[in-house]
Amino acid sequence: MRLRTQGSSLMKLVREKKVEIAVFFLLLFSIGIKLYRLDNPDSYYFDEIYFAFTAQEMARGNPAGWELGHRAPKGFAYEWTHPPLGKELSALGILVFGDNPFGWRFFQAIFGGLGTLIIYLLGKELFESKGAGFIASFLFTFESFVFVLSRIAMVDVFLMSFILVASLFLVKYVKTGKTVFLLLSGVFSGASMSVKWSGVYATEFLGCVSFLVMFYRNIYTSGTREKRLPVLLKIVLKVALFFVFIPAVVYILTYIPFFLHGNSLGDFVRLQESMYGYHRGVNQTHPYQSSWWQWPLLLRPVYLYLKRYGNEYAHIYAIGNPFIWWTGCLFFILGVITLIRKEAPSLAFSVLSVVAYWLPWALSPRKLTFLYHFLPALPFMLLISAYFLDLLWKRSRYGKALVIVYLITACAVFFFFYPILAAVPVSNDFLRWFFWLKGWR
Repeated sequence: MRLRTQGSSLMKLVREKKVEIAVFFLLLFSIGIKLYRLDNPDSYYFDEIYFAFTAQEMARGNPAGWELGHRAPKGFAYEWTHPPLGKELSALGILVFGDNPFGWRFFQAIFGGLGTLIIYLLGKELFESKGAGFIASFLFTFESFVFVLSRIAMVDVFLMSFILVASLFLVKYVKTGKTVFLLLSGVFSGASMSVKWSGVYATEFLGCVSFLVMFYRNIYTSGTREKRLPVLLKIVLKVALFFVFIPAVVYILTYIPFFLHGNSLGDFVRLQESMYGYHRGVNQTHPYQSSWWQWPLLLRPVYLYLKRYGNEYAHIYAIGNPFIWWTGCLFFILGVITLIRKEAPSLAFSVLSVVAYWLPWALSPRKLTFLYHFLPALPFMLLISAYFLDLLWKRSRYGKALVIVYLITACAVFFFFYPILAAVPVSNDFLRWFFWLKGWR
């Protein structure tokens, strides 16, 4: 009788926590598939000649890893054009796992894998739906662009992850009013811009959202006109503290090794000026560059790696899951139309997040851009898709069937493209099946 009662209680717990259990196994799979054969390729490829090489020098304690103007061995270059946090994380992987491809890429894979959990939590909080969170985490796990950038010693996956966490904490602040969540949002916003300067879009956007929320709660709906100016000033100072001062402190803290190696504040300022001058002055061309308007349509992926094995070739393409991306574009348009027709704050946050991390590139002084610059906006495209798929799931049995077919198709497309995402040798005859568009060659 006791065993039967315990079994009944266990089954009840499983039914109550079935979404969390599904996310747990999805998380294990997400981390596992990113770590599997992580040391393949077994040498530098694409921009690892900058990022991985610089991380190696950082791990060795070489000041040149943080500084400007040092000459690197032939075929390599010190990566000084971006802030140091992403390279410092790679250096930590090297210190833990050794100076080898697995060590270079370990934390990228972990961050990419943990994104499955982060986006679940964000989707659940944002839409107040475990179903929406699970759908978002499923799409994230089988998103091939995220997969590829989680397995190379570049820093874009860190940028994306910090923006997602900052967004999660801002949503929790909006729902609870607890200042600690606003503080954490500011900290992770600062971490994002300490990986790449484009992370400043997060501090600007999330700072604006927090201002509007506080303005609405403390002034717009207060019902009184007295003392509005002091309250407004207090709001402005609060936003400035959490989304200007705190991110700036985080940014400077990532340069502690730079200062410990004897560099001055003047050296720091000159380095920042040189970074801006570099990005503003980039006017080279690249065969796999693309413009901002091409990114959501997946018109020009980035060819990262090629190696011959007898009559077969191993390739790595930084390409998104076309089924997820193209349907995501339709869901994005549907989201804009929905917001025109009615108020939907959570959907508005997701749509505006895509806009905030994508459209500024249309005005960026940097003209040489690639598909991977769209990565911070991509998870919010997935959240928009999850929002509408969750509504469809709740509507009817037929809606559930359509969502299941959608998710199975997304998964199938990921595994179809897997050989050219993970350097699995294939024949040239087989390779032609992956080139759906002319721009993919």
